Amino acid sequence: MTTVHENVVLALETALGAHTAEVLRERDLPATCPPEGLVNLVPGDPVEDGVRLGTGIREWRREIELEHLVTDRQAVTRNTLLDALLATTGQVLSGSTLGGAVDYLHLGPPQDADDVPMAGAETIRGAVVTVTLFYETSDNPMETLP
Repeated sequence: MTTVHENVVLALETALGAHTAEVLRERDLPATCPPEGLVNLVPGDPVEDGVRLGTGIREWRREIELEHLVTDRQAVTRNTLLDALLATTGQVLSGSTLGGAVDYLHLGPPQDADDVPMAGAETIRGAVVTVTLFYETSDNPMETLP
């Protein structure tokens, strides 16, 4: 059984399974970037945005950073690969409610990642996209779902 907070992260991770890139969660980056690219989910803490008085419904948001990495010897190819990886994330998540796990999902703009701590960093290009998940629950969020 999972909590509401964990359930939304798992739903995002499942949705990103449509990527051809390797999808990781909260892991140290591997020593090298796989040829198909890499997406690493780094969840932030949930934030309670409000409570609807008299209903018991709590409104939450949770930001999750998606670290995108690609590798190639040619700068032009790296740029193309990263753009394609980011576009796939946009296609997979745009307009999604993650199977009903969230009420709304907001994709932030990609931010270039200048320092990639991997071997061969000169052949790697990265960007971070912040996804904000908005959800609500009438259950105590520390309790497990049935």
